[in-house]
Order: sequence, then C-alpha cells, then structure tokens
Amino acid sequence: MIIQDEDQLTAAVLAETERADTPRVKEITQALVRHLHDFAREVRLTEKEFDTALDIVTRLGRLTTPSHNEVRLMAGSLGLSTLVALMNNGTQDRPTSANLLGPLWRQGSPRMNNGESIVRSPTEGPPLFFTGRSL
Repeated sequence: MIIQDEDQLTAAVLAETERADTPRVKEITQALVRHLHDFAREVRLTEKEFDTALDIVTRLGRLTTPSHNEVRLMAGSLGLSTLVALMNNGTQDRPTSANLLGPLWRQGSPRMNNGESIVRSPTEGPPLFFTGRSL
C-alpha cells in the first residue's frame, strides 16, 4: 500500500494491530497509536523535535540500571505514575496512591530534625546543602 496522507498512515498502522494477542493488548496499542499520531499532528512535530525526543528516550534507557529506572522516574515527572495509581487505588470518595509519597520516601526511616543530615553511609565528594520550602 502506498500511503498518501496522514490519516491513511494512522489507519494502516491501526490495521496492523488487529493481530494483537489479546483484546486488551489490541485496545491499548490502538489507543496509543491514535493518541501519538494525534499529538504529532496537533503540535505539528518537526523531524528535529522528533529526533530530540528519541534522543531523550534513548538516554533514559542507557541510564537505567537494575536498581535505578530512569524511564519510571520520567513517568513520575510527567505525572503518569500518579495518574495510574490514582485510577487504580481507592475509590472516588477516598482516592489513595502509594506513589504520592514520592520516590525518595522509605518506610521506617528515622524522623529527622531540620538541618540534620540524611546521609546514612559514607559518600565521596562534597556534601550538598539544600534549602527549600514545601507549599
């Protein structure tokens, strides 16, 4: 098939997803394709912008290790982790989310007074002093 326009391309990709293993995989894959294609059309994504986005994803993958998942951290930065947790936990009257505590929260950590160090093991390099405010 020779693709002649943007809509025909999306339809061709969606047709390929008909072979998905399960109805749920098909549903998710088709929604992903539709939304990604609509996003690219909405912002009129340039090839340079597309290449930059792919470079970011590639770097995230290269930085990911078994103990440190950069892709998951990016999902948190984009609010996607919290959204999924909110949709899947609690009820509409009492929504809950384990993700809302943040990636640095650890159960059983000792309570610290303002100004105390949170360092628990020797770390090379100069210490970082951070001052901030929570609203």
